Amino acid sequence: MSNAILTNQEVEALLSAIENGQVLVGQKVEPKKERKIQHYDFRRPDRFPREQKRRLQKISEEMAKTIGVTLSRFLRVSVDVELIAIEEFCYDVFLNSFTDRICANVLNLKPLNGYGCLTIDVGFCLAIVDRGLGGPGKIPQKIRALTLIEESVISVVLSSIVEDVKHCWFKLMQPEWKIEKMDMDIKSLQIAPATELVIAINFAANGDLGNGTIILCIPVTSLEMIMGKSRMKKIERKDELALIEDVIRETELTTTVVLGSTQLVLNDLINLKVGDVLRLDNKITEDVCLVIEERAKYYGKPGAMGKKLAFQVSSKVL
Repeated sequence: MSNAILTNQEVEALLSAIENGQVLVGQKVEPKKERKIQHYDFRRPDRFPREQKRRLQKISEEMAKTIGVTLSRFLRVSVDVELIAIEEFCYDVFLNSFTDRICANVLNLKPLNGYGCLTIDVGFCLAIVDRGLGGPGKIPQKIRALTLIEESVISVVLSSIVEDVKHCWFKLMQPEWKIEKMDMDIKSLQIAPATELVIAINFAANGDLGNGTIILCIPVTSLEMIMGKSRMKKIERKDELALIEDVIRETELTTTVVLGSTQLVLNDLINLKVGDVLRLDNKITEDVCLVIEERAKYYGKPGAMGKKLAFQVSSKVL
């Protein structure tokens, strides 16, 4: 391609444009940036504003801590629960997201309008039941439906979770939530119309029992009643510690008083019968030991208080 040559008139016009500032010399002209286009699905409008989602995020994180403490207290094993995601979609999409067997529970959201849904993996439920009845608490390889007895045990655990989770909402309302129905087929639970928007709060539980998923589903219309009218107060560190302390103080611990110990050969152990006397290693004047959750904590003397056996603490185990 040949080089273009400017005429005298074109050169004069160019110089005039430079003097008037219409043409900048030595300055790089950047191309205009194209505006980003955000896709919007009118069939699934996002009705939950960002500010309200931030409030819900704080409440959900607090719920995760509370659920972990409740499960650890009930099962006496370490269970960590963390918030995975907060999603918003139609109730029909929520139902179709489950492919495996699930334990679904209808949740009465009083004083809010409507009902919610609390789901938990059946495998994780079986591990909870196994641990609650004295077993090791492991998720079985073959997942099956819960029996009536197992449903009763899980109902107690979930009711305890709901009772503790209600405290996380006290800054917005005074919830009276309770579980009304349990079903292994979530599609039979019609808590909302298929096109109704719902918020699904996903939690992941992991620990000695294995891994499990807990999901709390609440219709958007129910949350709009309180989230739009209330302002979330920043949780002070001392208030958070006070809440954790209150939960810990209600934790039940197994305590045992060990009177003494001795060693027996297998033959003597087999031939033990009613009326036999075992001689312990410690003296009658020595203190006995108080064991809390399999750990020796205090020394003291056994006795009686009224019609009950008692233990008087004399010193602490160092």
